[in-house]
Amino acid sequence: MRRLLTNILFLPLMILSVSCAEGDPVTAPSATPPPSVAAGPVGSMPLLPAGSHLGLVVSFEPVPRSIRGKVNQELDTAYGKGMKITRVMADWADLEPSPGTYDLDDLREVLEENSGKGLYTLVTISVLDSEGMVAPEFLMDDDDSGRLRDGMRFNDKEVVKQFSALLDHIVPLMVSNRVFAVALSNEPQAYLESHPGELADFVDFIRAGRDKVHAIEPRLAVTVVNVGRITNTPLAENPLVADLVAVSDVATFNYGPFTSNPEELAIDKPQRIPRDIRELAAAAGGRQIIIHELHCPSGYRSGKSPMNTSQAKQSECLRTSLDSMLKMPQFRAVYFASMLDWSPRLVGMFTDPLRDESSIPRLYVDQFAEWYATMGLVWYSDGTPKPAWNTFLEGLDKRYK
Repeated sequence: MRRLLTNILFLPLMILSVSCAEGDPVTAPSATPPPSVAAGPVGSMPLLPAGSHLGLVVSFEPVPRSIRGKVNQELDTAYGKGMKITRVMADWADLEPSPGTYDLDDLREVLEENSGKGLYTLVTISVLDSEGMVAPEFLMDDDDSGRLRDGMRFNDKEVVKQFSALLDHIVPLMVSNRVFAVALSNEPQAYLESHPGELADFVDFIRAGRDKVHAIEPRLAVTVVNVGRITNTPLAENPLVADLVAVSDVATFNYGPFTSNPEELAIDKPQRIPRDIRELAAAAGGRQIIIHELHCPSGYRSGKSPMNTSQAKQSECLRTSLDSMLKMPQFRAVYFASMLDWSPRLVGMFTDPLRDESSIPRLYVDQFAEWYATMGLVWYSDGTPKPAWNTFLEGLDKRYK
């Protein structure tokens, strides 16, 4: 457990969209026709409107009714300032519950809703993610949930063929609903670090998926969401990142200004951020970049912060990150991780089991809990915007005015 946690940067939970409010759609701008685009070379996103874009995910869970009005009001402001990108996540296992049987209703619904609102979407279809392997159950080993059955490898013909058939169904759905890029896994480094012998096979799998997507729609950019935590080893020199970037059309990272010590989850000084951004750019190898999740937690409203952060530090980190990234045309789409903090219930689902693990230091668990309890720009308890929400809105002004 400890080895896994120290290498996880961000944890996805479910299909994410800009509409997460207990069945009621959040407000969004009226749809406008998508711009005409031409096929672009590897390294670009021709289906994304020109320029750099800033967006966010509203929540990782249903927005409580008690604060929904406040959240929608703030979203109205963001849309009015030009925000036009969102993102969606799903696991292969959920999309294909049995061989050749596809459950695409939820994905179709959210993509059509986003498109109808005039939003452009990044879709992540995970085979590996930060919590492990999420391939369909019929491909998994009955006795080991972290292995494919019968000794199969990622690049075996059966696995590649099965995923290719899924892409036949979902790629047309995506391109007809303003999807500009698709990621074929989220933070696979968490799994691959424990299974280094499978890296080459997984690279082959991603390459085959990329080629299949391009055969259907050459303009749809293919990528993998990589861990973007900056440590003492440059990302460009880490084969778990570099080899996957090399088979991607564009480079995608999850990033937060954490210290370089992987044994802790403390927020570093904002002054390090421009250097980190340059390292992400270097790791992209000349490709355009998506920041899938930008994390700058605020810390609790009162008391000492285990992560060494604060509301003021959140604002400074966000402002410095956006200014650094969006001065560089290479950064085409930047998503803040979440508008809303996680609920105490959801935080507890992840942290309560960790507190029972004697091998995990209490400080680390406290930092992990604070991170997710205060990851947003709006307080979960009452829907009040934090100072960093205004920083986000200022970022939209800089992008779209």
